[in-house]
Amino acid sequence: MTVKKIIIGLILLFSFSSCMLLLGIDKKPNWLTDEELTDIAEKSKNPNELHFMMDTMEYYNEWKNLYGDIFKNIEHTEDSTEYKKQKGVAKDDMQPVQFRLFDSSGSEIFKIVNCYVEKPIKADWNVDGCFDHFPPSINDESLNTHNFDLDFLLATSYSPSNRSKPALSSLPKADYYGVIIWNDIYHKYSKKLIKTVQDNIRKTDKSVVLLNLNNHNYQIWHSVDNKTKSAIKSEISK
Repeated sequence: MTVKKIIIGLILLFSFSSCMLLLGIDKKPNWLTDEELTDIAEKSKNPNELHFMMDTMEYYNEWKNLYGDIFKNIEHTEDSTEYKKQKGVAKDDMQPVQFRLFDSSGSEIFKIVNCYVEKPIKADWNVDGCFDHFPPSINDESLNTHNFDLDFLLATSYSPSNRSKPALSSLPKADYYGVIIWNDIYHKYSKKLIKTVQDNIRKTDKSVVLLNLNNHNYQIWHSVDNKTKSAIKSEISK
């Protein structure tokens, strides 16, 4: 059995607050290679769309460092309001499908993640009408707590064509930068989010550069139990 089959065959169910994530349910997800992502980018008909791959291990490590620093300055008690809030924000930041909008300086002004989409069959991202206008907005304390900027995402990503890291200074100048974090394991969520964002951008005369950030192996290693990790390591060593 190959490593890929071991991973794809997993049924991983775990809870992030009110968010339930199911990874590995699709037995035949589209596991995109760098070459395939490069091909997708080259076929893009929208010149204002860029395509990148998330370095999921680096993102995970930077996420741990970020929230390690944040929690150092917070009282660690379950009845601490700030602790509860930041714990929820940390979990939001680890969701597999997300949209984040940044201003021209790279400061985040809006975000929404998959666990706020209450009906997975319909996968309607327009929660509370947040995408009825541009820029989108939503009245939720967790979603309006922004702990990192665009540079954080760019530093944990790379171009699939040449493995180089993007930087804000290298992106086309724009009024806004939108980042869609997507994968083909959550195919319907990703597909509906991409369309929702594209439709929302059409409502403005401002310039918007859209970054499509693929994270097809997001969280899987950190979600499996020790027995499964041992099986994967054993398979790799053969």
